[in-house]
Order: sequence, then C-alpha cells, then structure tokens
Amino acid sequence: MGKQKNTIVRGTFNNATWYVMNGIGYVRSKSKLTGKRVKKSPAFKKTMDFARKLGEASSLASELYQTVPANQKSIRLFRLITGMVITGFKKGNTEEEVKKEVGRTIPALVKQVKKER
Repeated sequence: MGKQKNTIVRGTFNNATWYVMNGIGYVRSKSKLTGKRVKKSPAFKKTMDFARKLGEASSLASELYQTVPANQKSIRLFRLITGMVITGFKKGNTEEEVKKEVGRTIPALVKQVKKER
C-alpha cells in the first residue's frame, strides 16, 4: 500500500484504487473480489453467516431502541444495544431472553452515552 503525495485522489483508475483513511491518502491495487463472489462462494460462508446474525441482531436492537426517548437517542447508543444483542445470541440465549436482558440494561447504557458526550 503506497501513500499519496501532495494531492489526495479518490476512486479507481488503471487497476489502482486511491482512497483516504484518517486524513492520509493511500493507493493499492484494485481488488478482484466482487459482492457476488462473497455472497455465493463457499469460501465466504462464515462471512455471510455473521452478516445474517448481524442483520437479526440489528432488527432486534432497533425494536429495543424504539423504547428510548427521542432526546436520548444516538448512533452510539444504538451500536451499544446491537453489540449487547449479538453477545446475547452468542451466549445461546433466545430472542426473548436477550430482549429482557438488554431491556434491563438500556437505562445504564443511556447514562453511559450521556456521560461520554
């Protein structure tokens, strides 16, 4: 991965991808990986399994997030709730058990996020 000098370019040109990360410009060779391959190839089965689990967790987290008052909502809070839901699923808990457990901790999460601001 090379660094860009003097100017910052973004995009893909001549089999090279130019991008910015943390304010620094980089260039790398263009990837041959496609979304279709990730979704269909057996080599990426675990990746797609994790993506499905994240989708399920996000749906349940969204449901729980709706219970938070509008003036206390933030993306940070939603991400914390989603992380707790994923952790609950990894423990082998059912959806109802996860709902109860995370629902009880939401007030503490709201306080934590409020303190970080």
